[in-house]
Amino acid sequence: MTENKLMKTIMDVATLTGLAAGIGWIVKKVVKENFTSDPSSNVMNYATFTAVLAGSIALKQYLQDQKFIPDSA
Repeated sequence: MTENKLMKTIMDVATLTGLAAGIGWIVKKVVKENFTSDPSSNVMNYATFTAVLAGSIALKQYLQDQKFIPDSA
């Protein structure tokens, strides 16, 4: 793996982590439920964690398509 690919991977992980944390924080404020807790504790936490992560990936793709953040490809 070249250093350039490693940096792109690190940037993608950081972007997705930030988006997931931000979406989880916003939803937690609106719904008053922790959406980023440990997904293994129950099925509802697993479902909400998956939804937050999927939303983060979709938002990241949208932001890349709109040229707000650089494309990692």
